[in-house]
Amino acid sequence: MPPLNGMDSAASALRYWERKQEVVANNLANVSTDGFKAQRVFARLLDGVRPVAEATSDMSTGNLKQTNNSMDVALNGNGFFVVKSANGERYTRGGSLRVDDKHFLVDANGNQLLGTKGPMKLADGPINIAADGEVTQGGQLVDTLRVENAPKGTAPAREGESLWVPAATKEIVAPKDRAVKQGYIEESNVNSMTALIDMVSVQRSYASVQKAIMQVDQTNETITTQLAKPL
Repeated sequence: MPPLNGMDSAASALRYWERKQEVVANNLANVSTDGFKAQRVFARLLDGVRPVAEATSDMSTGNLKQTNNSMDVALNGNGFFVVKSANGERYTRGGSLRVDDKHFLVDANGNQLLGTKGPMKLADGPINIAADGEVTQGGQLVDTLRVENAPKGTAPAREGESLWVPAATKEIVAPKDRAVKQGYIEESNVNSMTALIDMVSVQRSYASVQKAIMQVDQTNETITTQLAKPL
């Protein structure tokens, strides 16, 4: 592979900082989005020379906020609930639930929350959700929520801000290992102060690369217009 010149290196760095700025801005925009997982950007060298920005998700649990609303649900620790969306089964970390006009238990976006027997149809009245995911109503078992996880070493792909596409293989979280919290909402795990500091750092780095590009461009112009002149 031919060596990169200064302009190529600076352009690659500029694209890296542009991507990082985009991710940090999205993190800041979702500070108040329930269940949102922050993204982190790291540089991977392409061909051992060009820095390429790649993003990974921080899957740490956000703060669990008590709401005392029986239709709010969260997971303390690893795992995902499963919903039926227009695009197929998707993972979610919970949130505010409701009963739709057909009496199915759905999330805030209308996706049906799935139990081991499928979508859960409810009667009128309050529901109780146990720590292992059992949903009861009027003292009768309705179903048990599906709680799954991606296999170790893999991660589900993001879809929007609060849904995840399951991996080809999945792991069922054993009932004894679940920590379903009724009456709680998981807040975003974005640290707003850290994200603001990251944004300032990114902007400064971006400006430094822009300055380097201008200097390289001026040097190239000097070589072209001055040194190339015949004596």
